[in-house]
Amino acid sequence: WEMEFQRQTDQWWTMPHIHKYYNLLKSFAAPVDVISEKEDFSGYPFLIAPAYQLLDNNLVERWTEYVKNGGHLILTYRTGQKDRDAKLWEAPLAAPIHQLAGINSLYYDHLPHSLYGKVDFGSEEYAWNNWADVLTSAAGTDVWAVYADQFYKGAASVIHRRLGKGTVTYIGTDTDDGKLEKEVVRRVYTEAGVPTEDLPYGVVKEWRDGFYIALNYTSDIQEIVIPDEAEVLIGSARLEPAGVVVWKEKSDNKYK
Repeated sequence: WEMEFQRQTDQWWTMPHIHKYYNLLKSFAAPVDVISEKEDFSGYPFLIAPAYQLLDNNLVERWTEYVKNGGHLILTYRTGQKDRDAKLWEAPLAAPIHQLAGINSLYYDHLPHSLYGKVDFGSEEYAWNNWADVLTSAAGTDVWAVYADQFYKGAASVIHRRLGKGTVTYIGTDTDDGKLEKEVVRRVYTEAGVPTEDLPYGVVKEWRDGFYIALNYTSDIQEIVIPDEAEVLIGSARLEPAGVVVWKEKSDNKYK
């Protein structure tokens, strides 16, 4: 509510930002719970706090403990800019998360609708103009992506650090298509040893009580990858529009 009241730019929409991260996780076939900060974080190997603008030191301490115990925390732009009363800190911008995320300093900017900047991540280049947290990383923090042009050239866009048994990743850039954000989150999963899929939008794969379920909400036929040794109970790997397939895999606990 607070961000929608003071969006800073007409290119910012809070719920689509949250949906972007939810949708990219579902494309990985990753299970997703939407929780409040009052919940226990310890049962989740990954935790994403998208644009978590209002916070306090107690929450930052809980995030820090979560990471030290082996969790993988992903923070995005605008996180920690204000306190619980929506007031800026009497300190550098987003100061409470600097130590946790490995930030030395940051400022933000956004470009007009007609002008795009570039970000280099890996061997790919991505376009942005909605929002950019321009980062200077602290010692011991890895820079994963940098701004490639204009006034921001060479500054960090995405940073990553190890803390205790876990990691913290800060994604400072918002893109229209979400491809940069998707590949950054995929790298977090990959480096944590967790494989990801690449399901098209509208195809959903879930696991529940020992059963895998895939549903096709698209208008096209979709091919679902099912292990050869799996037992298909309903449907087939070739999913028609509005089709469903259910299967069991021998690696699940009920087979052991």
